[in-house]
Amino acid sequence: MANAALEARAVTDGTATLMVIRERAAGRASRLRSTAPVRVDSAVYARAVEECGAWPLQSVWIEAGPDGIRLQTGLGGICPLYLSYESGRLTASWQLMDLKSHQAPGKLDEKEVMRLLTGHPRYGHDTLFTTIKRLSERSTAHADTEGLRMTYPAAAEHAQPSDLAENTGGAKLVDAFEALVDHIYARRPLTPAQTAAQLSGGKDSTNLALSLALAHPGLITPCALLIGGEAESQQITRRRMVIEHTDFAPDVTVPATDHPPFAPGGLRRAHPEAISPLDEPHLEAADALAQALMARGLTTVVAGFGGDEVARVRRPDGGPAPTPEAPTWCGERVRDLLGDVNTGISPATVAPETALVALEVATPLLARRGLWTIAPFTDPDLVRFGQRLPLEWKRDKRLLTTRFAARGLPDEVVHPVLRENFGHLMNTAVHRYASGLLRSWGKELHLVEQGYLDQAVLAETVERAALGPDEAAPYRTGLFLITAVELALRAL
Repeated sequence: MANAALEARAVTDGTATLMVIRERAAGRASRLRSTAPVRVDSAVYARAVEECGAWPLQSVWIEAGPDGIRLQTGLGGICPLYLSYESGRLTASWQLMDLKSHQAPGKLDEKEVMRLLTGHPRYGHDTLFTTIKRLSERSTAHADTEGLRMTYPAAAEHAQPSDLAENTGGAKLVDAFEALVDHIYARRPLTPAQTAAQLSGGKDSTNLALSLALAHPGLITPCALLIGGEAESQQITRRRMVIEHTDFAPDVTVPATDHPPFAPGGLRRAHPEAISPLDEPHLEAADALAQALMARGLTTVVAGFGGDEVARVRRPDGGPAPTPEAPTWCGERVRDLLGDVNTGISPATVAPETALVALEVATPLLARRGLWTIAPFTDPDLVRFGQRLPLEWKRDKRLLTTRFAARGLPDEVVHPVLRENFGHLMNTAVHRYASGLLRSWGKELHLVEQGYLDQAVLAETVERAALGPDEAAPYRTGLFLITAVELALRAL
């Protein structure tokens, strides 16, 4: 992926070669200046490696030498890097399905299937296939004649909510938030006229878009998928109020209802071999928006992933995630694995695990269209700011709401009446398309044959979902995931 937000650099000491792919950092001097390996002495080479570990933004670096190949990532997480090692050859890609030659229905990782089917994804090295690993944040992968070995980092330290200093009220807290977001943007040499900001209408993305537009009047492109349904007019009105209140470039929107999941001729159905089951559920609509941004000449998208951290209350010890319950259509193989949902996963991550999982879902399709994602809420400084917020400022994202009011946005923006989401669209897609696909496959599902699903219970559920969108609603997430996995497996 060629993008102005990224740079590739290389250096060699004649024995080992260092190659780096990372986000450009504003005002940051570097010893690495060439895309072709430049010969240096061992001391300069060692300092170049040290620089990689200290780089303040997203980065991946690779060292190739007599002892094999070592890959490391710093903060990582914005776009997942998948690895496969076979016959002495290491292959890596941000796109899971680029590695489909290493995939097969018989190579499913049973714990990952269990997590997926129970709606409890966890972040770590494992992926849906035993033959493919994920280079999770701050991790190391080492490939040599003995194979591929993955090493997790030490657990990240997390802060707990604290009290505000005396005489620190809402206005000072909002000022601190704004200054921190501005600082995060300033770390990158952004080209405002080539930058879009997701402006769905939600508190997270809207606050980030607002800061960016205030810093670069008239240059930042707002963008969104329009949700359809009864809340769409509210979404349109609220977005228009924000755009009119702040000086944005012309808006880019795509009606999600024009590109429903699993529609015949849509991306997932037309090119299942290229689409990961882990990709964005509303991939068809999201890709249409990505293409519209690309046609506008944009290269960077600012997204609100990770904003829930400003409303999250952590247990003092972090605590394990609860053991999930299995949907009724899950087979005994899934039920037998429920106790392993939290085993083998990454230690505590710098950015929230939920944000890293969400980024893995959303960013690969943007990367396919040449768009790099910036997620300020996953920046370590903003993560820590959110962790330390007093509890009363976390509830209902009070800080973000207060910031809207402080910027003079109308009450319709601050307190929407209706919930804005894509639930109704997924209900219709599962009723109209997913149920038809699952019916046509009958008992011949890979997940049934391998014991992950109970065919009889699944068939009953599919029949209920086929009755109508309302009937599909309770099962939409599960039936979507089953259909997405089966489509991908059938394309291998």
